[in-house]
Amino acid sequence: MTQAETASEATEPNFENLLTWPVLIENLKVKMGFKGPTPIQKAAMPAVLSGRDIYAGAKTGSGKTIAFLAPLAERIKKGEIHRVLILAPTRELVLQMDEEAMRLLDGQTEVVSVPLYGGVPVDPQILAIKAHKPRLFIATPGRVLDLFSEGVLPIDQAQVAVLDEADRMCDMGFAPQVTQILDLMKERKQMLLFSATLPKELTEIMSKYCPNPERIQVDAPDQSSETITHRVIFCPRKNKIQRLVQVLTSDPSIVSVSFSRTRTGADRLYDRLRTELGQVAVLHAGLDMNERERTLRALKDGRIKHLVATDVFARGIDVDFLTHVIHFDLSGNLEEYIHRSGRSGRAGREGTTIAFVESDNPEQLQDYQTFAKKVKFLPMPGEELPDFSSGGFGRSQEGHRGGRSHGRNDRGGRHDRGGERSRHSEGRYKNNSEARQSGGGEGRHSSGGEGRPPREGGHHRQDSRGGRHPQKRHESSRPPRRSESTTTQRTSPQKTLLSKTKSFLSKVFGKKT
Repeated sequence: MTQAETASEATEPNFENLLTWPVLIENLKVKMGFKGPTPIQKAAMPAVLSGRDIYAGAKTGSGKTIAFLAPLAERIKKGEIHRVLILAPTRELVLQMDEEAMRLLDGQTEVVSVPLYGGVPVDPQILAIKAHKPRLFIATPGRVLDLFSEGVLPIDQAQVAVLDEADRMCDMGFAPQVTQILDLMKERKQMLLFSATLPKELTEIMSKYCPNPERIQVDAPDQSSETITHRVIFCPRKNKIQRLVQVLTSDPSIVSVSFSRTRTGADRLYDRLRTELGQVAVLHAGLDMNERERTLRALKDGRIKHLVATDVFARGIDVDFLTHVIHFDLSGNLEEYIHRSGRSGRAGREGTTIAFVESDNPEQLQDYQTFAKKVKFLPMPGEELPDFSSGGFGRSQEGHRGGRSHGRNDRGGRHDRGGERSRHSEGRYKNNSEARQSGGGEGRHSSGGEGRPPREGGHHRQDSRGGRHPQKRHESSRPPRRSESTTTQRTSPQKTLLSKTKSFLSKVFGKKT
């Protein structure tokens, strides 16, 4: 090693340069597997330790949770602050951050965290607060207000407020609750905002509660991690599951999550994969909280190798050995694609993401070309990327499929927001195993989960009004159903009798004339 390299290594920030508490440094290296601080940790830790307000943007999987947990724990250890409130938009993210806090703080009892979230009985959480005297409260906004009203959560005595995934909290409608909570924090001295984007509601919160934060932006929000390899598969919609099975069975070391847009689509994909693969599970907001927790625990313990999920899983969940992210239903939004992809390749690990692009879907072909301007896609081994320069790829398909309206309905149903599917959407999915139920599209930012629960009897063909199905207008474009053929045979004798009667009457009246 040259003298210059030695000097460079000496000046390169490491955890010993950033932190002083030996427990944190050892746990980061030994139990959490960090070889050194990530870019967001290098940039944010000094600012957090200094007590400054910050607004930080970093791509998913960058290690930002540790960027504020570790320095806040050190400040508590030093006696500079006593309590910290960390707000997150979902229960899954709360539990994930609490698990990281427990690993980070293992081996000591001075700084204890507690997860607080809705959807479960409140009494055990009240007992945990009273028994453990936690210093780090990691919570969803609604449960914070519930526990404060019960008089058991001393947020008015917390000195630091952290808003993680702040843009998503605003998107899900939590801005009023966040504002109410910040108003209650009378002793607040520091505010930390971590957000990929800056929506209007968040801008208003910043202007009121931390008007002059130190801004930290280590990555663009639409930029993927360099440790992720992006591959793409072009195939007709009807062949997607077959290709997915081929991918997942090609290497026994693959541990994957496959994203579907809707609960119904996730359930059906799960049913198909379960017959082909072992160790498969499904995760979406239609499952109760206990079931979701058991599924995540089984995945992290290695008892599940392949997970089918909706976008409830797309942010903030960290599974150490997840190797592949499958975009079975391609997102129409680049930022959402990046968040999904960030489930692999986290904190410096290698990962692979595979986007399925339907070659008979002009809208997805256009989305792919848009994504390819920001993401470097590679073909699967032995395949080649199509040439879009001539504009020929997918053009004939567009005429065959009926134009661009199909792709939009595939992305969550822009035509069916009133609870009814459009005629185009219904025509597209009529005989497909991934068919949606009416109104089953996921609300990406709804606070209650991914969308409305599916109706019982999801394979029924009636629309939500119970009336004639709007597909009727398109029936000439498909073979008749068995039931329709039977009906035709059953009524043909009646038509024959009617025809004979008309012929007889014509002859009778003809003679009279």
